[in-house]
Amino acid sequence: MTEAHQIALAFPRGAHQEMLIDGVLQYAREHGCRWSFITAPESLSLSILDLQGRCGNGVIAALNTAEEVACAQRLGVPMVNISSAMVESPVPRVNIDNLLLGKMAADHLIQRGFSNFAYYGLTKVGYSQLRQEGFESRLAAAGFRCNVLLAAPTFGVQELHWQEQYQALAEWLGYLSAPVALFAVSDYRARQVLDVCRESGINVPQDIAVLGVDNEEVICQHIQPQLSSIARNDRLEGYQAAAVLHNLLQGKTASQFTTIPPAGIVERESTRVIAVSDSRIREAINYIFQHIEQPFGVQELALHVGVSRRWLEYSFRETVGESPYKYIRRQQLEHARRLLAESPAIKIYQIAQRTGFNSAKRFMTAFRQSFGMSPREYRRAHHGEVTKP
Repeated sequence: MTEAHQIALAFPRGAHQEMLIDGVLQYAREHGCRWSFITAPESLSLSILDLQGRCGNGVIAALNTAEEVACAQRLGVPMVNISSAMVESPVPRVNIDNLLLGKMAADHLIQRGFSNFAYYGLTKVGYSQLRQEGFESRLAAAGFRCNVLLAAPTFGVQELHWQEQYQALAEWLGYLSAPVALFAVSDYRARQVLDVCRESGINVPQDIAVLGVDNEEVICQHIQPQLSSIARNDRLEGYQAAAVLHNLLQGKTASQFTTIPPAGIVERESTRVIAVSDSRIREAINYIFQHIEQPFGVQELALHVGVSRRWLEYSFRETVGESPYKYIRRQQLEHARRLLAESPAIKIYQIAQRTGFNSAKRFMTAFRQSFGMSPREYRRAHHGEVTKP
């Protein structure tokens, strides 16, 4: 029989963290771990600072401040950090791939046809820096730049100074040249943007398209317009955090840094817009989205819009930053990724047929080239169905 362990879950619970806990429990169940858990039942918020006298045999913690990092070093028990707020971590860390997340945000907003971009993030916060880096690097590769506003984070802060932050955000948004596509570091910060836009008479998404992170449904679906967001892969993140901790408890070595790919973009009203001035390019992009599950090519697209293929090729490169073929293929693969995540019963060959591929083999090759894993691997990862490390 395996040895029993007490595991402290030292992080704020609620929303996406509950899915992370589900991943921890799934790992423990599948691997026969006799784990009991130390939590804060009423407050739903346990900090590592609260574990000084009773930390159990191991800890899964969110280390968000220098004080919490120092505490982790003093405790000296097997521990995994699930926060990327701090640039450095004294213990093994399992996080969402923040750099990739920023690149995905840029791809999504570039595909909407924008040429003006903005990033609303946090000062001196590791994950915000990485998301900004990924966002700006992808924009730069496409020939674009972005305006940046960084707000002070609220980790461990007694006075939040919301009014000052709100006023600074309002002034910055008024300065941006519309139409602009804005990527916010989190859904909470994106919600701030939407609130300011509503009170300032700024139209979303026509003047400002807004994209958040975390896909917090209580935020995204209960505001007008509804908020587009990049969904995390919290169940897999929890599963892998438990796997790393299990290795540490057994005295094995563990990777110091494990990244988890995001689950994908959940598009809602706040980015559902095509921001290009030429009506023919707008019509072409609309046609692509409306016929994403039907087979068609660049020549058919040109005939529909009423232009020559040569003109369409040139104009697409000028306004969107890539050829119409690459744009179509990118949208088909993104649609395939959504189908894999949202419809687990659909066969791979059916998804290939519904996304313009004439064979499942070509689809699987293109998918791996774009996302670094096969469609089956992506589906398993999205649903937390991972194999033993």
